[in-house]
Amino acid sequence: ENVSPGESSLPSGTGIVYLLPDGGVSSVVATGSNSDWPSDFEADTVWLEDVGVVLLQREVPEHVNVEVARAARERGIPVMQDIGGEDRPISDDLVSSVTFLTPNRTELGRITGKPVDTLEQVMDAARSLLNRMAKNVLVTLGSEGSILLTSEGDVVTQPAFSPEALGLSTVDETGAGDCFR
Repeated sequence: ENVSPGESSLPSGTGIVYLLPDGGVSSVVATGSNSDWPSDFEADTVWLEDVGVVLLQREVPEHVNVEVARAARERGIPVMQDIGGEDRPISDDLVSSVTFLTPNRTELGRITGKPVDTLEQVMDAARSLLNRMAKNVLVTLGSEGSILLTSEGDVVTQPAFSPEALGLSTVDETGAGDCFR
């Protein structure tokens, strides 16, 4: 049964983040009501007035993200697609609909099926998304910073902030990519 957004009988979605001994994280998500969207959802019903940018995530069905990206694009609103969330392929329709695809290194490897151990491999994997009509691919690389590849051929790198340089230490990386975006 399809329901209107906000009218699901399912419980709220839940995410559990496990902190690993090295400061890394692993997570489990139970989608709950996040997955309960109408198959005929139209984003024109979503309020997009006075919105400066839309950030999408992959804990809702793909067709919802495609539709919201379409509506935002028609209004000239930039769209960032966070690749985190559900582990599933990403459609060419969504890849070409957003302004920025923003995977971390692991997510980039997952959605492209390419190795991402070296910077050269990361760039190759990001270019494969550009070949699928992505406009910009912004890859976060943890302690190595980030790299942006654009459809115009630009490559921009940014070093990571180093808490150690201030005498601090990293305890938990949860949310670091989210904060970056």
